[in-house]
Amino acid sequence: MRVARFNMVALPLLLGFLGCSSGTGGPASQGGASATGGTTGKGGATSSGGATSSGGATSSGGVTSSGGVTGSGGSTGSGGRGSGGASVSGGTTSAGGTANLGGTTSLGGSTSLGGATGGGGAIGSGGATRSDGGIGSGGVSGSGGAVGTGGATGLDGGAGGLSAAVPSKGCGKTDGAKTLTTGGSSVSGAPTTSTRLKGVTSGGKSRAVIIDIPADYDPSKPYRLVFSWRQMGGSDTGNATGLHPAGDGPNFDAKSYAYFGLRREALNANQPAIFVAPDTDPVGGNWDWAKDSVYFDDLFALVTTNLCIDESRVFATGFSFGAMMSYALSVGRADKLRAVVTMAPANYNFTQPTNNHVALAYMSTTGMSDGTCPWGDDSRGGKACVVQHAKDNGCTTATIPTTTSGSKKYLCYDFEGCKAGYPVKVCTFDGGHTPSSIDDGSSTGDDGLKAFIPPLAWKFISQF
Repeated sequence: MRVARFNMVALPLLLGFLGCSSGTGGPASQGGASATGGTTGKGGATSSGGATSSGGATSSGGVTSSGGVTGSGGSTGSGGRGSGGASVSGGTTSAGGTANLGGTTSLGGSTSLGGATGGGGAIGSGGATRSDGGIGSGGVSGSGGAVGTGGATGLDGGAGGLSAAVPSKGCGKTDGAKTLTTGGSSVSGAPTTSTRLKGVTSGGKSRAVIIDIPADYDPSKPYRLVFSWRQMGGSDTGNATGLHPAGDGPNFDAKSYAYFGLRREALNANQPAIFVAPDTDPVGGNWDWAKDSVYFDDLFALVTTNLCIDESRVFATGFSFGAMMSYALSVGRADKLRAVVTMAPANYNFTQPTNNHVALAYMSTTGMSDGTCPWGDDSRGGKACVVQHAKDNGCTTATIPTTTSGSKKYLCYDFEGCKAGYPVKVCTFDGGHTPSSIDDGSSTGDDGLKAFIPPLAWKFISQF
């Protein structure tokens, strides 16, 4: 099994700008310290229900990966159900061929369960598939090429997930991208495909937003849509340019780290997606559920009306206060989102939306020495966020194993028993408040290319 490490560099000058320290339900303080109720809770021990073994064993509580081990080829058994439990060092793939995790598809095209894989229909380097197309709960997760909670092959095409694409109103509009971006402006330092839109109004106010549309955008192809929410003190510009969100380090530029590194991962996987980076009202302020949930709805309508989006594959991600906004959307707008990836989330600092307990795929990461958005306990903090989704998705509850202090490694845990196609994954790491920690087991710091989270996050998103 492979474990991850984390950046041990203190970030005292930046924590106050990242947005999760809590007052009693109030806004984050500029100093970044956690107030009462925000301290890290217990709950990190590994129970017999979710034990970590060097072989990547599956426990009754879930699957634990220490950094990059893959399942033993993830071969499909009778009826397409993978064995899912064994581990192979080095992350080798099955001889049957690797699964196309993103799978290109044309509008209306379909992919059979066996069609997208290599000879014999085996799924390579990833989680097992269920006969119903769900995500196998036995797949061990990690970085460096491993697939977390299953790299299921889509049954009916779409963007490569579990079902057929749901084309938006913008599909087929040959002038949709031009209509959306006319009057907009380029963003200095951002990808040339990113545009700051003009005249976006929500709640009676003009709002700032940047959109990134692939250079070879095809209006007949439904794309994944990813909302990328910035941290407190950040901006839509910083989101698009790849400005480091937590600490100094190399490779924080548009090519390496735009949209938290997910754009890079999508392009490397030949699965281009459309990214939206909203900004707060006023610019530089904090996210607010009452205003910004409406802004999300307005942006969703604007983009899906003009561009060809697969409405069954819309995602949200963010760091710190942006992770808080993403988590709020995961419970308040679960009907519009397929999955959410949060980096240093918390379930406080603004009025939380009503949770209708709709199943939604969820992944989160937390540094175990994070004093700004701490791990917390079952009711408050990063742990509470993942536990809530595990309950909503019907997962088997168990003690969540967490990484150990001083290990310079990360540890991922995949809940078992979740509703097919709705996995819940959590990764804890030996470090503080950052989404960009290096994970090489020896060095410390942040690096836009070496950060372990972007590859894991994209693998989680691209399984759908």
